[in-house]
Amino acid sequence: MSKTLQDKINLYLANQQVCFLKLHNLHWYIKGRGFFTLHAKLEELYNETAEIIDEVAERLLALGGTPIANMKGALAIATINELEDVPVSSEDAVTALISDVELWIRDTGELIKLCEDEGDVVTADIFTGYLSNYQKLLWMLKAYLA
Repeated sequence: MSKTLQDKINLYLANQQVCFLKLHNLHWYIKGRGFFTLHAKLEELYNETAEIIDEVAERLLALGGTPIANMKGALAIATINELEDVPVSSEDAVTALISDVELWIRDTGELIKLCEDEGDVVTADIFTGYLSNYQKLLWMLKAYLA
């Protein structure tokens, strides 16, 4: 595994770690008509994110890499921003999620290409599964706001 691939996987991991807390923030602070629907969906998303974090870190270890495993390190390189601890409307929560999911899609696509370029079809396959889920989630979030 190249340093470039390890760094890109760690960036992905850092963004997922920040998103894990961000999804909890939205889950706890969501207000408005969509509360019940979004409260449950956000819980589903942070549980899925926890699984992704574990799978990505373990894949990185399997490849001989060193995953970022602390928030200080994650926050130092993450490109996803945290949220303040304040109430957020259903619409604003979904808008924030759309922005993050679009970033996930972009980063995941870049990772797939990098893995394929290095001949790592197993890691590319893992991220291809994530990409499919993110594309579906983006469609659903946009439909929610329509």
